Amino acid sequence: MAFNIIAETDKKLDFDKLHKKVYSEGFSFDFVPMPGLGLNGGDAIGICIPLNNANEETWTQLKPILKKLKFDFNCDVYDLYGGQKLGFFNIDTFKKNLLLK
Repeated sequence: MAFNIIAETDKKLDFDKLHKKVYSEGFSFDFVPMPGLGLNGGDAIGICIPLNNANEETWTQLKPILKKLKFDFNCDVYDLYGGQKLGFFNIDTFKKNLLLK
């Protein structure tokens, strides 16, 4: 099982640029490019976090990436566990879902 996130946009993403801006060795999760599967034929990227990696360290790695996806790449970011869209006022709920608390 895994905790899954989708970041989607109605535009084409430059996956090479995205990779350079957000990827680092040693992450506790994986990225899944999803060309053409975003809003209105735009692109998306999935983030898959194995449940045994759902911890504070992963949250520390993940939080700045979610912000970059939202603000630098204009993606709507969704927690597929809770079905909620990431926003300023629900970041703590997003984290609690990840940590299963």
